[in-house]
Amino acid sequence: MGAKNKRRRSSVRCSSWGIGVLMGFLLLSACNHGVLIDEFKPIPNKRWNYNFTPTFRVHVRDTSKAYRLKVNFRLSADYRYANLFLLVHQTTPTNQTHTKRVEFQVADQDGRWLGKGIGSLYTYQIAYHTNYHFPDTGVYQFKIEQNMRDNPLKEVSDVGFCVVPESAR
Repeated sequence: MGAKNKRRRSSVRCSSWGIGVLMGFLLLSACNHGVLIDEFKPIPNKRWNYNFTPTFRVHVRDTSKAYRLKVNFRLSADYRYANLFLLVHQTTPTNQTHTKRVEFQVADQDGRWLGKGIGSLYTYQIAYHTNYHFPDTGVYQFKIEQNMRDNPLKEVSDVGFCVVPESAR
């Protein structure tokens, strides 16, 4: 087989691979439907101290849209409580701060976890503010602080934040 044929096959393989990667990227980006942020940050050693407040930055370009603000978190099956209290601190682009205390139910009355479970880890994404209109465009900062009596709060593995347009729920 000549060197010319080898090069041609190699370029066909590379271009097929490139098209596959491009198609995958387009599919993934098409699925976000205007989501401004949806991410998790790990809690060191699954022991959430009061002084560890993960921060999430959200860039808002359209104040006419209504958004759903959600807190993401993952708990292990060894988490001791049926609820989780959090403080969500919001700082606007004009440096105004607002804090909201939120309670999330994580287990029912019989002790069954309400999150989506894989093995002994349960994932939650729960709205704490619906039909929310950001007052200004710019970068907003959200800090999430655990507000339970235990310090550190054990068996919380990750915490996160999600902002999605109401129309894309």
